[in-house]
Amino acid sequence: MALGYSLTAHYGGQGLLDSFSFFTGNDPSHGFVDYQSKEDALANNLVSIGHDYNNVRLGVDSNNTYSISDKGRPSVRLTSHDTFTHGLFIADIYHMPASTCGTWPAFWAFNNQDDGANWPAGGEIEIIEGANTAERNLFSTHTTEGCHAPRDGFIGQQGRKDCSPDPENIGCNYATPASDTTSYGDAFNAEGGGVYALKWDSQDLKLWHFPRSTIPDNIIYGHVVGPDPSSWGPPQAVFGGSSCSPDTYFYNLSLVLNINFCGDYAGNIWGKADQCNLLAPTCEEFVANNPESFQEAYWDINYIDVYQWGPLSNMTIPPLPSDSAPSVTSSTISDTPAPSSVIPTHTRTITLSTVRPTETDSSLAGPATINDYTVLGCFQSNSGYPSFSQAASHPGMDNEVCVGHCAGKKYAGVFEDTCYCADNLGDARAVENSMCDVPCSGNGHEVCGGHFGSTRKHGALSLMLNSTLPVNSSTHHPRDIPSSVLMTVYGNLTDEPMPPPAPAMGGTPKDSYSTIPAPNTTVTTGITVTYTTICSTNLASLVEVEYSTTVTYEECGCTKSKSRTGHHSVGTANHTMTSLPPQVITAVPMTTYAETCQACGPHGESTVTLTVPKAVVTKVITSVAVHTVVPIITYTTPTYGTGAVFTPIPKPTSSPSNAMPLFSDASPGRRAAAALEMLGWGVAVWFGLFGFMLVL
Repeated sequence: MALGYSLTAHYGGQGLLDSFSFFTGNDPSHGFVDYQSKEDALANNLVSIGHDYNNVRLGVDSNNTYSISDKGRPSVRLTSHDTFTHGLFIADIYHMPASTCGTWPAFWAFNNQDDGANWPAGGEIEIIEGANTAERNLFSTHTTEGCHAPRDGFIGQQGRKDCSPDPENIGCNYATPASDTTSYGDAFNAEGGGVYALKWDSQDLKLWHFPRSTIPDNIIYGHVVGPDPSSWGPPQAVFGGSSCSPDTYFYNLSLVLNINFCGDYAGNIWGKADQCNLLAPTCEEFVANNPESFQEAYWDINYIDVYQWGPLSNMTIPPLPSDSAPSVTSSTISDTPAPSSVIPTHTRTITLSTVRPTETDSSLAGPATINDYTVLGCFQSNSGYPSFSQAASHPGMDNEVCVGHCAGKKYAGVFEDTCYCADNLGDARAVENSMCDVPCSGNGHEVCGGHFGSTRKHGALSLMLNSTLPVNSSTHHPRDIPSSVLMTVYGNLTDEPMPPPAPAMGGTPKDSYSTIPAPNTTVTTGITVTYTTICSTNLASLVEVEYSTTVTYEECGCTKSKSRTGHHSVGTANHTMTSLPPQVITAVPMTTYAETCQACGPHGESTVTLTVPKAVVTKVITSVAVHTVVPIITYTTPTYGTGAVFTPIPKPTSSPSNAMPLFSDASPGRRAAAALEMLGWGVAVWFGLFGFMLVL
């Protein structure tokens, strides 16, 4: 039996809405959004089904203003009831949310079992994602520890390769190749949308984007001939492979479609990766106060199909809703016309519903690309296009001529016979492409803008704009462009930078595992230990001696100890410092032993117990001042998991004529010898002075 891809799930029209649940909780990504129930979304016209094409439209509230203290702007987030492990996923999308400040739309999948409580177990993958004014799509995955993206086998631009959780929660990612200028937002919509495909098996996960004009025939006729990923060319992104086993890191994924606002992505990059901060200080303020900016923030889904690999057998394409009155026919592949480029390799009997043609062309009349410029669509500005300046005006104007005038600028906009250029769009935003319907003065087969809010009068506005200006004038200021003008806009997207990495939407690292702590800070500080010992010149008394050293330790955020001072009884040592961690206090090794003296104890005892630094009892310490011994030692940071190692560095000894040995830990025999030695020194000094006097 022949092997191939068989359709196992078809989501379209009412079937899509019935197969997905509507999330209504607080946004896990901290967005300024109020996700609506299915009932509320239908009642408020956020969700609808097209009568002509059975397409599903998922949008947001674009009518009302809100306070930034509100939950956010109403939107929708749909999650599939079905879960998947492996499959070929093909999404035909006619329109996606436009490249608008404040928006964060995504088509993605994650392990939603137990409401995502086990995230990132099972993984997360973003198929379509972007924020604010992005014009380039971002593919991402988020997994448990150990997954890395492969080094080759893709044509997209690779970002971070480690897909494991990290404090920034960005996983691993790719951007679509720079040559694919219609992968996201305005350019995607101007092209008439397109197809995104994910092939997921035990080897890897591969992703493709196909603009409307280049969708492979075996996708267009996939219900008949079966899709064939081997004919699609190299993928734009690859996850998995030998460095990330898909069967280990990805399983039980649910599909998700949503439109978020601000939050951990659009809000965090506000004014950093774009110029949205010129419109409002914060993302929330802009989203709350500018409903008209989100008229193009909607998904228009033709269908989402899921295929599984295996022996080919009879299959049934789910019928259209009852109100579309489909006619059902049975046929074989050999009876079904297919494009000449598709050669059936097998015959199978299928049951087909007569599927109405999908919307396939929302593009403007005119070239999709001109040199390095891609058509972005029909644009409107409420403030007269303040970022655009006139470049030229003449009767031969069309889109190609205007792009030529705007060489070196990022955007070219044309209305009738006048061309404008800009480096940024300012407040100009995309509107429905059908609103631009004015033929170019130099080429009647192309569209050069349109009129908004007034009855169209061909040529009248152009005449008004240019009545006092010479041909090719460049002195036409932005403020002179009436707000009723709509412009056909092209953009040079070939140098579009890679979008900033996006955080996961299924969870955060702190929800699932202990985040990797930041490296500890190394701190070096001084510490003084005051301890009690027997006076070396008077065995009947005790003295306090200071021992100072420097300690190097790692600041790990531990609770700091309080400063401790004061005099201690025999047998104790006092650490004088200011709010040092406990590990520093215990870092100076101490030793305790019994010593004899001449009734030096508090109650006349001749044996006392002393606690002194170990470094003191292992070296001969010399000092001019008998009551203050201050040797300096250094502390060498130990290898992690080993004990502290001290390397004492004694102070240079004084000359024998003015130094006196001090044996703080001597045994009784040694102390007697020391006493005799000191007596000898005294006798020698006496005879020296006596001889000196005799000479005089």
